[in-house]
Parts: sequence; structure tokens; C-alpha cells
Amino acid sequence: MNAIEAYIGDLDRRLSGSAGAKADLLTEAKDGLTDAAEAYRAGGFDEAEAESRAVADFGPADLIARDYQAELGLRRDIRVLWELIVGVPLLILGWDLARVFSSGDWSRLGQPPSWYFRVIGTADTLAALSPMIAIAGLIAARLLSRRPGGPSTARVVSWSLAVAVGLNLLAVATYGGATGLLEPARLIVSVPCALLSATWILFSMRLTVAARSRRATA
Repeated sequence: MNAIEAYIGDLDRRLSGSAGAKADLLTEAKDGLTDAAEAYRAGGFDEAEAESRAVADFGPADLIARDYQAELGLRRDIRVLWELIVGVPLLILGWDLARVFSSGDWSRLGQPPSWYFRVIGTADTLAALSPMIAIAGLIAARLLSRRPGGPSTARVVSWSLAVAVGLNLLAVATYGGATGLLEPARLIVSVPCALLSATWILFSMRLTVAARSRRATA
């Protein structure tokens, strides 16, 4: 194994994240090392020495891996934000349609008290704000990436993710808590609604785990 392959293998072992994103970074690093080694060979160095010099110029693997890991974390946060932006509205729309077509009007279960509508309205607001915060975070990150200095793009994305995921989780808890407190039977008004509710809960848990694990490694 030559010096470049050994270096890329070392970087690969130090990194964790999406296989595709890792492959992109490692390919970029290998291409840069190969070009640098070629330049040294053109200057009269033999192959082994040229590769060793290219690796030395590139920097210690532990430092490069730290920068690459931060890049992988940023890409993962952005992917999760997009999942939230698309997933939450689809789940809300899907649940409402499932309730209408499979359950009909909830009035058949009795007229809910006025407080229930206020609480559900609050949950609706929280659920709507969640993807809006995610969109704002992505826009802010795009603007900051074009301006040197200022707040870190990764930090803005990370905080946007934490707030957006938190709002979504609070909305889910408010929906379930208010409905369960009023009448648990309303939680399972139909099989499609029950499946979509479970999907939303699992989706929210996955987003929460992703956000917490990212902040733990930030």
C-alpha cells in the first residue's frame, strides 16, 4: 500500500457519517493528493518520495479528519432539516385526509370542550412553525456561507435543527396529550389515522435522536 492509499484509509477509519458524503470527501482528498504527488514527480522525485511529500503537505490525518467530520455533520444536519421540511407537512396533511375519509366528523364522539380547541390550535401553530424554522435556518446558512466571518454556518444550522425538532416534538406531545386527556378513544379514530400517528411519533423520535447526537459531537 502506497502512502496516499494508507493516508486515505486512515481518514476513512476516523470518519463517521453518510457513506455517500464520506466517499465524496475521500475522493476529493485522494484527487488532491494524487495531483500534488504528480507535481513532485514532475520535479524529479521518485514515486514513493513524491507521495510522502504530498501526504505531509496535506496535513496530519487527525486534524484533517476533524475538519472533514465537521463537514459531514453539517451535511447531515442539512439533510435532516430537509426531511423535517418535507415530512412534517406531509404527515399533517395525510392525517387530516385520513381522518376525513376514514372517520368523518369528530362530532360523533361528542362535542369537545372549548379548551381542547385552544390546545389543538396551539399544537397546530407549533407544527407549522417547525418547518418554517427549518427553512429559515437553511436560508440563513446559505447567506452566511457567502460571507466570510460572522456566525458559523454549522452553528446556525445546528441551532435551527434543534429548535425545529423541538417544536415538532412539542406539537406531537400536545396533540397526543390533549386528545388522550379528553378521551383516549379519539387517539385511534381509524386504522389509517393510528398508523399515521405512529409514523409521526417514530419520525419525530428519529429527528430528535439525530439532533441530540449531532449536538453531542459538535
